[in-house]
Amino acid sequence: MKGLGVKILGVGSYLPGNPITNEELSKMYGLDFNVEMVRNKIGIHTRHIAPDNIATSDVAAEAAKIALKRAGIKATDLDRILLGTSTPDYTNTAASCNVQFLLGATCPVGDTTESCAGFIYALDHAIRLVQTGLKYVCVIGADIKSRFVRKDDPVFCPIFGDGGAAFILGACDVNEGFMVSELFADGSGLKNIYVPAGGSVMPASIETVTQGLHGTVMTVSGKKMVEISIKLMADIAQKACDKFGIKPGDVDIFIPHQANYLIMKGVAEKLGIPISKMEVSIDKAANTIAGTLPITFTQAFELGKLTPGKIILMTTAASGYAGGAAIYKVPK
Repeated sequence: MKGLGVKILGVGSYLPGNPITNEELSKMYGLDFNVEMVRNKIGIHTRHIAPDNIATSDVAAEAAKIALKRAGIKATDLDRILLGTSTPDYTNTAASCNVQFLLGATCPVGDTTESCAGFIYALDHAIRLVQTGLKYVCVIGADIKSRFVRKDDPVFCPIFGDGGAAFILGACDVNEGFMVSELFADGSGLKNIYVPAGGSVMPASIETVTQGLHGTVMTVSGKKMVEISIKLMADIAQKACDKFGIKPGDVDIFIPHQANYLIMKGVAEKLGIPISKMEVSIDKAANTIAGTLPITFTQAFELGKLTPGKIILMTTAASGYAGGAAIYKVPK
């Protein structure tokens, strides 16, 4: 089948601060959690935590600078900047506005807020914009989730990291580049995993802060959440492969959302994809929310794995629920 006529011109990622091991995190916060379980089952060895003077827009801008350099264009050449994030700098302005300012760009901007699906939603939007005639679009996934989890939470605190990555998109032949981009949403799962306070339903107050309502809350069992995540990611990935006319096992590189190694492995197995084809960054970066897909894609690029003709399948699912999948054929 013909593709979407859009390719990646440059990629870049940025992980703020130094890597922090599980043992270091435990000492840092006086947090008692199962270090071996986090390492061996969830798959996290280290993560990055942004210094206090770094905001999400800073992370996004640093990643974009690298992507722009690799694409060989200037920030002033950009026609649009799109940022997927659930941890913006402020609640009343798009973080992408500050990304534009930090880059010295002059184009329109926009944020998407679908949590772990923020990047795939922004990517789909970016692809459509290039198809309508925009020449260069910068799409970024970045989050500083460490500031939105309770430091005394042994479940969520160890699994999140800060970071982001960016793609620069442009037009190409329809026989290469992005071949398929698929999205889904199902609002019935809105409160299965969410942050109760800070929005219009429950505005921030002394009470919400003292009650710890600004941290991530899961209202279903961990086992159930794993099952849901595997199904959602596998189903949308299968749909993308069906549309492209291939079996999932035929892809060369598989990039699932890096939330939990057991989930990632479960998705690969459900799709019939050998684990050897799965690209993993959770061991070094943990779960960076909207950052996981582009960070992992950038890692594959930097390791020299994205040779011409290779087929890459990306898939993710998020709270809400929302998610998506994309298939990319590396151009010649």
